[in-house]
Amino acid sequence: MRRRYLDAMALVQKYGKPDIFLTMTCNPMWKEIQDNLQFKEKPQDRPDLLSRVFRAKFEMLKAELLDKKIFGEVAAFVYFPHLYSLVLKHMVHGPYGHMGKNSPCMKDGSCKNHYPKNFCEHTTHAEDSYPYYRRRNDGSKITVRRFELDNRWIIPYNPYLLALFDCHMNVEICSTLKLVKYLFKYIFKGHDLISFKIISDDSRANVDEIREFQQGRWISPPEAFWRIFEFRLNEMTPAVYTLQVHLPGQQLITFNKNSDLLPLMRKIDFSKTMLIEFFKMNKTNERAETLKCFYREFPEHFVWSFKYKAWTERKRKKAIGRLVAISPHEGERYYLRLLLTHVRAPTSFDDLLTISGQKMDCFRDAALALGLLQSDTYLQETLEEAALFQMPSSLRLLFATILVHCSPTDPRFLWNKFQLELSVDYHRSHHLCFYTAEEIRNKALQEIKKMVEQMGKSFPDYHLTTDIPPAVHYDKLTKEIECERNIEVLAEDLIMSSRLNIEQRHAYDLILQSVFSPIGQNFFVDGPGGTGKTFLYRSLLATLRSQGHIAIAVATSGVAASILPGGRTAHSRFKMPLDFFRNKTCQISKQGSVARLLFQSRLILWDEASMAKREIVEAFDGLLRDIMDCDLPFGGKVVVFGGDFRQTLPVIKQATKQTLIESSLPNSPLWLKLQKLHLTQNMRAILDPAFSEFLLRIGEGREPVDIDGEITLSSEMVIPYTDKEKSLNRLLEFVFPDLTAYLKDPYSMINRCVLAPKNTSVDEINDMLIRRFPGNLHVYVSSDRTVDPRHQGDYEDFLNSQNPKGLPPHKLVLKENCPIMLMRNLNPTEGLCNGTRLICRELRQNTICAEIAFGQHQGKRIFFPKIPMQVSDNDKNGLPFIRTQFPVRVCFALTINKSQGQTLDYVGIYLREPVFSHGQLYVALSRVKTSAAVKILILPGTFDGIKTDCKTRNVVFEEILHLTA
Repeated sequence: MRRRYLDAMALVQKYGKPDIFLTMTCNPMWKEIQDNLQFKEKPQDRPDLLSRVFRAKFEMLKAELLDKKIFGEVAAFVYFPHLYSLVLKHMVHGPYGHMGKNSPCMKDGSCKNHYPKNFCEHTTHAEDSYPYYRRRNDGSKITVRRFELDNRWIIPYNPYLLALFDCHMNVEICSTLKLVKYLFKYIFKGHDLISFKIISDDSRANVDEIREFQQGRWISPPEAFWRIFEFRLNEMTPAVYTLQVHLPGQQLITFNKNSDLLPLMRKIDFSKTMLIEFFKMNKTNERAETLKCFYREFPEHFVWSFKYKAWTERKRKKAIGRLVAISPHEGERYYLRLLLTHVRAPTSFDDLLTISGQKMDCFRDAALALGLLQSDTYLQETLEEAALFQMPSSLRLLFATILVHCSPTDPRFLWNKFQLELSVDYHRSHHLCFYTAEEIRNKALQEIKKMVEQMGKSFPDYHLTTDIPPAVHYDKLTKEIECERNIEVLAEDLIMSSRLNIEQRHAYDLILQSVFSPIGQNFFVDGPGGTGKTFLYRSLLATLRSQGHIAIAVATSGVAASILPGGRTAHSRFKMPLDFFRNKTCQISKQGSVARLLFQSRLILWDEASMAKREIVEAFDGLLRDIMDCDLPFGGKVVVFGGDFRQTLPVIKQATKQTLIESSLPNSPLWLKLQKLHLTQNMRAILDPAFSEFLLRIGEGREPVDIDGEITLSSEMVIPYTDKEKSLNRLLEFVFPDLTAYLKDPYSMINRCVLAPKNTSVDEINDMLIRRFPGNLHVYVSSDRTVDPRHQGDYEDFLNSQNPKGLPPHKLVLKENCPIMLMRNLNPTEGLCNGTRLICRELRQNTICAEIAFGQHQGKRIFFPKIPMQVSDNDKNGLPFIRTQFPVRVCFALTINKSQGQTLDYVGIYLREPVFSHGQLYVALSRVKTSAAVKILILPGTFDGIKTDCKTRNVVFEEILHLTA
């Protein structure tokens, strides 16, 4: 059964997570059962009848799903009849909660399932993608067991299947891969056991109870008849081939233990195995040469004949392949398997050993050369490649990044080996400044030390040196204060204050007046997208910093932070835990350097605060009160929050409409203490007033909806849908009309983007555009390993197929001059935040050289190594693992949530599925200045056919807008 489980995981690797989980339970009151019962017989008396009827109904269900395609085309399916009991005695136990205090679902006076649910106009989703279904208050009511119930009591169901089969039928949308484990858990645990005693007629005086009582396998009567009738116990479509993997000359053969070995050796042709014949087909078969398949893909096109030991072309049924599971402890065989999963159409073992024209000594070396394995040598190669660029300051930042994020086993060895390259710029100035060799070494170490500490780590932990002297003035100024004071104030920012409109000038004057008054106030700058909030922020920051004051700029999202001079994410600046449900305090010492920075700051500006959880802002308030020893809100500091509650709200684990609103900032007592400053004049769309008014109607939920709850968009903004490929090409050509031109000037495409609600749609667009983008394709393969090494052999292929949130893909496809986005907070002080947008400049085997595209550090060249990143334990893939890969993604397209805070020149909105969260449609539309700069592609639903209208969903929670009015 473990093999069947691995086969199912192969299906998941090929087709993705299951879409539907369907359970069907035998109904003892079916007419076919009741009509065939004899006098006084009960259904449980006829397990043979139950098995036959249930199997007939089950075949009908398969016909509905596979032939009639009631849910659409079925790519793959797996079923396991759970036959311990085919009779469900109690399917419904009636009203519960406060209506049924004795209900089995009651615990401590409340319903364990939280019924009755809240009314909700729209379906919302939790962080793990499980839906909270809508329950509209449409006035419908029904009486059940004397109690009056409304829509709050209704659970999702499929009326067609319920009416057709008249039995308990549960149809659920799958949100995670945990379903596969759930499906197989009954099989892995084995059959139920029963203790029994066989009593013989011979009654003896001596009784041995231990020997008389036996423990044996127990199966239910319906399962017994299911086996007697030889009904299938499981089925999996398409079929999964288990493919052999063996080293040269170590083919696996099977024979009867009583066989004569000499005739057997003469008879068997050892040269014909699945693997060797696969090599031969890639050499001699014309179709195989054209397809250039991976080994696991071969069974999709060819059939293996066990009789003739040969591959033949597949004519009918489809199938997929799965390489036999091999533990890493098997050494060379494991590395061979690793190569077979990543090398297309090899023609021999020697072909697998040959990398870039050089034949390796073993399969392990070949896997290392392809980047499929990681060791400390890859860090040396990374530094060697980066040193060729002769950019020592960037090389020092790379070295600090490797120390902090890659955990090298011998940091001192790396320092000794690359000491000259890391300090070459100081050597060049040696003749002018008369630095000694020791001073040059110390200067390089001092800068590396500064970078390491900026990343939040202690430099002495790496044991690079024991005698590094303190930096000049380092004892007078903490590193955070020094960094803030060194932020460059651009001339264009200094003149912004003279270009403020009336509303912006009013807010500007009030905030500065508060900054220089004895008791500071706290503000919230509210304004729709495009009203110039960022323009106001930059004016305030430039004015204060030019006068020598410290003004701290943070934002909830990395993209918004990169737009502000010196901006960082609030989580990185205030050391806020990512999992705020476990730890609700900021990790800052009152005596630390960050606390000193906050103490000396005159202004703290927090952009996109509307996206932050209420608890985060409350923790920040507690932090400032503690640092300032003051019980005033935010410790008496002048704090300016900014945002727009028409945009997307904070992401929380249980994102029901009610909990989402309760977790937002306006539900905090601090909200009442903030002075509200409103910006209403849309500066972004000032050239298109009609578009500006349309955006407000969208954001505030005032745009009229039809009976299906959908709004109608202007036909001028919507690309007509004919078929997916043509319509999608029109959308992409609108946003990126000439990809060749962007190769010469990458900055001209940075302000162009395709936006989509979900990551899957974003990945689809990025994959299409990176392949169309001119230039040579570079494919970087990650090294994935399970946290528990025992699972590595079983799950390696599966991990490679996963694309979890927050991690780069297993196969990262890049080209020079393409846009990319950073996925980790590497060094926020140097502009390297999660969400920073960059341009690829040079791509090497172990190093990416990129250029920051936005913000204060625009134009700075950065080196990136591959770093290990662990997926969260509660991620929807259900299996924690570590992926070593470059921490970047292609970003021709972004999710709508990631785009908040940006002004773009051209935007394409790809609605493969409708928006699902508050404010998403408003955010997507409000990124541009005019309606002519945005195009929308709305795909039809599964059964809608050609879509000719311009209608789509607009999700707005009006309650949050009422709270902020």
